[in-house]
Amino acid sequence: MLKNYITTAFRNLTRNKTYTIINVFGLALGISAAIVLFKIVLFEKSFDQYQSNFDNLYRFTKRTESPNQVEFDAGIQNPFTLAFKTDYPDYGVPVRTFGIGESQLSITNSIGDLQHFAQRDGITFADKEYFNLFDYEFELGNPETALDKPNSAVISVSLVEKLFGITDGGYDRVIGKEVRLNDKLDVFITAVVKDPPVNSSVPFSFIIEYEAIKSIFDFYQPESWNSTSSNANVFFLKAKGVEDIQIEAALTEIVKKYMPEDPENTVYGFQAMADIHFQPQYNTYNDAGVSSDFLTIPIAIGVFLILTACINFVNLSTALAIKRSKEVGIRKVLGGRKEQLMQQFLGETFFITIISVLISLGAAELMMKNMEQFVGYNLSLNLLQDPQLIMILLGITAGVTLMAGLYPSLILSRLAPVMALKNKGQSALSGNVNTRRGLVVFQFVISQLLVVCTLVVISQMQFFEEKDLGFRKTSIVTFPLPTNASEKLNPLRNELSTFAGIEKISFNFSSPLSDNNIGSSFGYAPLEMEGSYDAAYKVADENYLDLYGIEILAGRNFNATDTLDVAIISKSVMDLMGIENPEDAIGEQIESGFAEAKRVIAVINDFHTKSLKEKIEPTILVTYQGYFYEGALRFEGTDKQMGNVISALEAAWTKQYPNVLFDYSLFSESIMENYEEEANMMNLFQIFSGIAILIGCLGLYGLVAFLASQKTKEIGIRKVLGASVGQ
Repeated sequence: MLKNYITTAFRNLTRNKTYTIINVFGLALGISAAIVLFKIVLFEKSFDQYQSNFDNLYRFTKRTESPNQVEFDAGIQNPFTLAFKTDYPDYGVPVRTFGIGESQLSITNSIGDLQHFAQRDGITFADKEYFNLFDYEFELGNPETALDKPNSAVISVSLVEKLFGITDGGYDRVIGKEVRLNDKLDVFITAVVKDPPVNSSVPFSFIIEYEAIKSIFDFYQPESWNSTSSNANVFFLKAKGVEDIQIEAALTEIVKKYMPEDPENTVYGFQAMADIHFQPQYNTYNDAGVSSDFLTIPIAIGVFLILTACINFVNLSTALAIKRSKEVGIRKVLGGRKEQLMQQFLGETFFITIISVLISLGAAELMMKNMEQFVGYNLSLNLLQDPQLIMILLGITAGVTLMAGLYPSLILSRLAPVMALKNKGQSALSGNVNTRRGLVVFQFVISQLLVVCTLVVISQMQFFEEKDLGFRKTSIVTFPLPTNASEKLNPLRNELSTFAGIEKISFNFSSPLSDNNIGSSFGYAPLEMEGSYDAAYKVADENYLDLYGIEILAGRNFNATDTLDVAIISKSVMDLMGIENPEDAIGEQIESGFAEAKRVIAVINDFHTKSLKEKIEPTILVTYQGYFYEGALRFEGTDKQMGNVISALEAAWTKQYPNVLFDYSLFSESIMENYEEEANMMNLFQIFSGIAILIGCLGLYGLVAFLASQKTKEIGIRKVLGASVGQ
C-alpha cells in the first residue's frame, strides 16, 4: 500500500508540474527565509553560553540618581575591585577590564623600522585573574601567569597572523616580542590564544595587564571614587554557596563605607552574564547588545512567511481537488476509508514539504553567507552542531505538513463516492471557493502588514537623518589627536587653514553627539539644595561653537586665554538653576564636579549629546587643551573637493604624527551609527516583506492559471462568437 501511495503521489506531482513547482518553490522560499530569521534569533540567544562559568558569571552595574536624572551604567570606579576583594574575599573573584576602541598596533620589522597596523576593536586591559573567569583556548603560554608581569600581553591567532605574518603555527616566535600601542605603550607578548567566538560579550583578541593603562590615559585615577569611565567594567565569578542576597548586602555596605557623602544616590547591582547581551542600556563592548524586542520581530516575520507559503499550498490543493474527485470515488468504492485517504494526501504533502525543506537548506546557507551588510555578521547552518536548529527544522516540517495538508486532505476524503464518480466533484467542492478567497485575503493582509512595518521603519530612519539636533551635521570631518601639545596642534591648524574651502578648525574632546562624553555634576548655591545635578561636560576650544553651528543665546564665546574657571552652559542647565533670562545667567558662579568652580560666560541653545532615543542632557562646555583628543574641520564645496580636503588633512596630520596611522570620520555618518539596530531592522523588513509579496503573487498566479484552465470551453465559445483578447 505504501508503494502505491508513493507511486500515486509521484504521478500527481508530475502530472501537474506547474502547480508542483509553485508549491515547492513557494514553500522553499518561505521556509528558507524563516530558517535564516530563526538562525539569527538562535545566534543572538547563544551569546556567552560557551563559557564554562556561564551560570556563575556576573558584571557589576551602577545606578546613579541625581535630582534631574537616573543613569544606568556598567562603568565602575577603579578602587571598587580592590575594596570588594579586601572586604569580601570569600564571595568570589572580581576582575577589571577596560576595553578601548580604534587603536594602532606597531611592531619592529626585520629591517628595524616600525610597522603600523590599525586595530578597530578587540583590545582590553585586564586583571591577571581574567583567564580564571573567561574561557580562552591557549595555543602557547600559561593562563595562570600570562598577565602577572607589568606590561605583559596575550595575543590572538588572528592578530599574530596580521602583525607578524605567522600562519604555520610557529607561535613560539612571537613570545617575548614587543608591540607598541598607540605610539605610547610598549607591551611584550607572553601567550597566544585562539580568537574568541563571534557570540561573545568579551570579544578581546589583545589583552594587556591592567595597570599598564596609566601609560595610555592621562585621566586614569586609580584611587578616585568620583571618576568613572563607561569602558571600565568589573566582571565577577561568584563563589559556590554564595547567595545573591549576600552580594546585594555587600554592595550596599561598600557604598556606605567608601562613598559616605552619597549613600542614597548610588546603588550598585550585578548583572548575570545571560542578561548582558540583552540589556544594552548598560552598554556592551563593541556595542553588540540588542534589546529583547529585536528578537521577537524575526520570529514573527518567520512565522508569517511560513503561513503565507502554507496558504498557497492549501489554495492550490483545494482547487486541484476537483481533478482528483474520480480517484477519491474509485478508492472509496474499492473499500478505501476516510482515514486512509487522509494519510495518502498528508503523505503527498509531507513529500513536497521534505523536498522544499531540502531546497530551503541550500538557499538559507547561501543567504546567511551574504548577509553581513544587512545584520552585521555572517552565519552558517552547521546542522550537525546545532541541535536547536534541527528541532526547529523538524517542527517546521511537521507544522507545514499539518497546516498545508490537513485541510485539503479533509476536503478530498469527505467526497461522496457517487457524486465523485458522476463527475459532480466540482459542485461538491464549490463551498471551498469562499474559503480560498478568505485565505488569499489573509495572505495579502500579512504581506501588507510587513510592507506597512517597512514603511514605518524607513520613515523613522528618515526622521533620524533629518531631525534638527541643535548643531550642524554636514560637511564636517573629525579626526583623532594622538597628542595635544601646542607644538603639534598649532602647525596643524596653520597648515589646514591655508587650504581653500576649509572654513573652521576646532580641537576638542569630542563632537557634540558622541560616545566619548565626560559625565560629572554641578551645583548652584542660591538653590540651597542637597546633592547636585548631573550634566554632560564637553571640552572645546574657541572655534567649537562656530564650527558646529551651536547658537549662543547670551554672553561670549571662549577665547584663547580662558581656563577651567569659566564655563558655557546650555539652556537646560540654566533652567535647572532657576534662571529664566539667559542674560541673567552671565557672571553667575556654579560649583563643578569637573575641576574647580566656574563662572558662566555664555548660555547656548540645547543640543543632543546622545541618540534621539534618549532625552537632551544638561550640558556644560569648558576649555582645557590637556583634554583635546579630537580635531574637526568644516568644509564648503563639492564631494570631489571633499576628497581633496581629506587628502590635505592626511598630509598635514601625518607631518605632525609620522608614527601614527591617519584616520578620520564623516560626522554625519558617525551620527547614524547610533541607529544601527534600526537600520538592521529596516533591512530585514525590506527583504522579507518582498519575499512575502513574491510568495503571495506566486499563489495568486497559480489560482488564476487554474481557473483559466477550468474555463477553456467557455473561452473557446466566446472567441467563436467574436470576442477579442481584450474583451
